[in-house]
Amino acid sequence: MWERVLLAGVARMAGVTRAAVVNWRRRHGDFPEPVAGTDVRPQFDRPQVVAWLLAHDKIGIPTGPTVAPLVLAGTGGATRRFRLDDPHLVLADDPAWEDVLSGWSTDTDADTVAELVAGEFGASLRRLTAPGTNPLAVMGEVRVIDRFRSGSGGLRLTLAWPAGLRGAASAGSVGVVRHAVAYVGPGEACACKRHDCGGVVPVNWCREHGTEASPVMEWHPGGGIRCTLLAGRSAVTAGR
Repeated sequence: MWERVLLAGVARMAGVTRAAVVNWRRRHGDFPEPVAGTDVRPQFDRPQVVAWLLAHDKIGIPTGPTVAPLVLAGTGGATRRFRLDDPHLVLADDPAWEDVLSGWSTDTDADTVAELVAGEFGASLRRLTAPGTNPLAVMGEVRVIDRFRSGSGGLRLTLAWPAGLRGAASAGSVGVVRHAVAYVGPGEACACKRHDCGGVVPVNWCREHGTEASPVMEWHPGGGIRCTLLAGRSAVTAGR
């Protein structure tokens, strides 16, 4: 399953828009055929896509080693830094799915990661810097879904986390802005910071969302898949 990519995934690999990939499919008869999915959401074999992108000069072969540094935060708040070599990151297009990251790890790091994510609460992804994507943070549990030992002795570790809790880590820190959408829409008296998705970051002096009069809110990380969906819904609502 992890070797399949959607059109949006192909676009991320090539650093272009999804519309550009749709245009490639229409113009080039040798573009790989879907191996799964539907007509609306076709899935492609990742190795076939990579080979096609290379053959058509849409991507280049990396000239050096590729590494994905990541920071995991345990239940006590302490953070640990790790790295995965030759990483393969698949970002889900649906918040109900999971993001998946795999890469080569040392036995010591793999054991430490497994210990961090085990237990009742597990660990969260405070920051991930992987090729082809902005720094990510996840306000939810990370889990180990596979440990694969190759014939040469290398250990490939695969992690997953809820896609709907993924956000963009802020540039100046390892955190992610956490904001909320109020079930009661903000009025003219709202003094909170607004986001394009409709989310607000409450301040205690706001008469609508402060500590004394805060409606029920749906919290989510900023700059991620959840914000994109909420912003789309806000746009549809505004257009009615």
